[in-house]
Amino acid sequence: MSLSESASLPSLAIVIVNWNSFNVTAACLLSLRSLEYNNFEVIVVDNGSKDNSTEQLRSEFPEVTLLEHEENKGFTGGNNTGIQYALDHGKDLIMLLNNDTIVSADFATILIKALLADASIGAIQPKIMYNQERDVIWNAGGFFNSFYSLFKTRGLDKKDQGQYDNPIDVDWITGCCFLVRSNIVQQIGLLDDKFFIYYEDSDWSFKIRRLDYRLRYEPGAKIYHEAGMSNQNRKGHNEGNISPFSRYMTIRNHLFMVRRYAKGINLLGSWANQVLKISIYIGYFVLRRRFTKLKFVIRGLRDGLTK
Repeated sequence: MSLSESASLPSLAIVIVNWNSFNVTAACLLSLRSLEYNNFEVIVVDNGSKDNSTEQLRSEFPEVTLLEHEENKGFTGGNNTGIQYALDHGKDLIMLLNNDTIVSADFATILIKALLADASIGAIQPKIMYNQERDVIWNAGGFFNSFYSLFKTRGLDKKDQGQYDNPIDVDWITGCCFLVRSNIVQQIGLLDDKFFIYYEDSDWSFKIRRLDYRLRYEPGAKIYHEAGMSNQNRKGHNEGNISPFSRYMTIRNHLFMVRRYAKGINLLGSWANQVLKISIYIGYFVLRRRFTKLKFVIRGLRDGLTK
């Protein structure tokens, strides 16, 4: 399918979740106004914001489809509402895009062209740079060590010198920018709401790969990320940059992934890694007297093993 003929362009839904962050979301939406791709709809799902976000979004971005929740349903619940809307309205392609990103005008065109060029590719992501340091990489694809159940981000914090400029297959795609074919979503289902936030993108990636589709990293497409909007904050606690709730969710959800995907000999390494990691957290937070985080680590361990 040629991307030079707008009439034949596949329809694209770009799903963005907003939660009490109008200014951040607005910057993303402004960058999307310059998108070169001609057949897309932006779907913003508001997760029960209390900062007047919905009124401002409706007033300043009338071109956007705005869906509202009365409460915060997390990254999974917010995106699922947008994904279901896209499926119900017959969109060919669905993109999850973080609200704290700024996009380049041609990124969607490049991603879709690469995706459509090979039917074996189920989903694809761009090169993601830090927004404040645009020559430093945030994500150049995800790899997975199955023996230890370790998720690694390729290129993280490295200065971009062209060393990640080759398209490659990857093990998982970040939910920061995740472009997938709608017919695949119909097969694997929506994001798993049990995750709420963190590791839901890895779970989705693994489900796609189980259908024998490939996942792809396309460096020709580039976006910029204000990393850490969801977890690096000091509001409501005085125990470091990463909030106790974020620590809880990452521990709990990593255990969910081990229980779901570690098999055979990989169980040995995966559980050994979890024991070591959580023991280090507990020891560190005791020594630093960060007792709120200690409590959330223990809760994450409990819920990750029992829920």
